[in-house]
Amino acid sequence: MSIRKKRTQTGFALIEVILAIGILAVGLLGLAALMAQLTGNTTQSRYLGTEVMLASEKLEDLNQLSTNDASLAPGGSLTADNATYFDFVQVSSDNGIVKDQAITGAPPAPTTDMLVFERRWVIESDTPTPRVRRITVIVIPQTGTAVERGATFQTTMVRPCDPVNGC
Repeated sequence: MSIRKKRTQTGFALIEVILAIGILAVGLLGLAALMAQLTGNTTQSRYLGTEVMLASEKLEDLNQLSTNDASLAPGGSLTADNATYFDFVQVSSDNGIVKDQAITGAPPAPTTDMLVFERRWVIESDTPTPRVRRITVIVIPQTGTAVERGATFQTTMVRPCDPVNGC
């Protein structure tokens, strides 16, 4: 009788080990899938953070101009090419240094460590109320896969016109 019990117990231990390996394998596969998703989200966050920085930088540049500056003349488009109201910016993907800014025309050829973004802006007079200018900036990533780039970033500011000369 004792020999028969040993064989049953030995077989049961083997089944327990196989089940434990299966559970461990499922857990490790889930962890690998989570890591892959986190890597994708990190890349999207890097793109979005850079887009926000570039849009804010352009709004600050335009806001520092005199209200009568020719650069604040109404115009521009968020979709069509307009040499006066768009530029391309290259940003180093390693440390975030802006390597080449305000290049008009065709986008520069990116190197392996560069992210390229296109900025477009629209300046509207008397919008949304009289005696103000509304400036809208959109930043569009030009490099990376569609998943890495995610969505474009757009922001707007309203600036009062010159009290004497208007917009």
